[in-house]
Amino acid sequence: MVKSRICALLLTLPGLLGAMPSMAGEREQRVLYGRALKERELGWACYARHYDAPHLRTHPDQNVKDMAMLAYRPDWAGADASILNFEARFRDGGLPVEFSGECRTAADGVLACGIECDGGEFSLKSADGGSILVDMPGEPGLCDGTDGISRPGFGPDDKRFRLDRVDIGDCRGLIWDDEIRPRLLKAAGR
Repeated sequence: MVKSRICALLLTLPGLLGAMPSMAGEREQRVLYGRALKERELGWACYARHYDAPHLRTHPDQNVKDMAMLAYRPDWAGADASILNFEARFRDGGLPVEFSGECRTAADGVLACGIECDGGEFSLKSADGGSILVDMPGEPGLCDGTDGISRPGFGPDDKRFRLDRVDIGDCRGLIWDDEIRPRLLKAAGR
């Protein structure tokens, strides 16, 4: 089921994002992985951030307490884009939000990305020290039919997230594809 969802994502997002400056390809890989990947190489990167109590006190309109993003490019034939799985946890401890997307175009070092199931758009760009900036203009729409469930949601100050590159262990729960999980963990030295 997960693989079919990923395949649907790979086929749907190009139309969602339409014609833009250039296909992401190597630019995407350099932003996400810090280098260009070899053909059919299984690429991965984990980014996360825990916002501590002092930070949240100075940002009262920020509801996101934790954000993690797993980026990986499958190594099967025809996989020409990376899959991005996200999880956001909120300061009230309620249900986390999980969503997935991919980046299809790049311009001036910024990747234009889409969330599956017409869940919105976001952008990514490299930041200092191997970090990544995620700009999310709106709350992501979800595919799982839980949009009607009461949850805290993204606040007015939940638009830009600086996530730091971390060990794959911090993203283990974001490897939703059972087929690729063991190979991804092996590629990451786990």
